[in-house]
Amino acid sequence: MSDTAEMVAEYVGEDGRIYQIDHLGICYPSQRGEYAVYCEDQMVADFLAFNTLLKPEAQPPLPSTGELIEMAKAAVRDASKD
Repeated sequence: MSDTAEMVAEYVGEDGRIYQIDHLGICYPSQRGEYAVYCEDQMVADFLAFNTLLKPEAQPPLPSTGELIEMAKAAVRDASKD
């Protein structure tokens, strides 16, 4: 994982492995709303919570933990199809 200070949530996947969600915008404000998903120290997916091209004052609030987990699960599923 890139930096534990960026980890905002984790969940156990259907495969029994632990997945960690990093918010890249914690250390890099220009990446607010951008997330990476790690499993066993390997990045397995990434996703955007909203259009990050919006000016900061126009961006919606960050998603809840539950919403992030659902987004991460979808991103992992999509990445595994590639």
